[in-house]
Amino acid sequence: AVVSTQSTGINFQQEWLKVLRDYVAPIQRRVFEGYSFHGSALLSFVVKYHEKGQRELRPHHDHSTFTTNTALNRQGIDYDGGGSYFIRQNCLVRDVDIGWTLMHPGRLTHYHEGKEITRGTRYILVSFNDP
Repeated sequence: AVVSTQSTGINFQQEWLKVLRDYVAPIQRRVFEGYSFHGSALLSFVVKYHEKGQRELRPHHDHSTFTTNTALNRQGIDYDGGGSYFIRQNCLVRDVDIGWTLMHPGRLTHYHEGKEITRGTRYILVSFNDP
C-alpha cells in the first residue's frame, strides 16, 4: 500500500490547485501542444518512501490525463536511490531539486515505477490532473 496523505487532509488542496492553474498549466500547454488543462486534479497527495517502510512503487499507469510529481526533499542528502523510471522510454528521473516538478502523461504511454530508496525518507507531491 502507498503511504500517502491527500492534500485535502492537510488543508492544501485550494493552494495546490492555484499552483497547478498559475504555473503548471502554461508549461503544460507548451509541452502537450493542442491539449488544454482544465484545472482539475482528481487526486493530489504526498507520498512517503522510507527505508523501513514502503521503499518503492511497482510499475503502473496513473489515472489521469497527465501527472505532476514534485520533489519535496533532496536525493543524496535526505535519502539515497529512488526516482521515477519510465519503462518504455528507458528513462530514469532522479536527483532533482526541491520544488522541481516532473510532468508526464498519466495513461497508456508512460508506464512507470518508483525506484527503491536505499537510505532515508523520500517525499513527493503527486497530482493526477484532468482525470
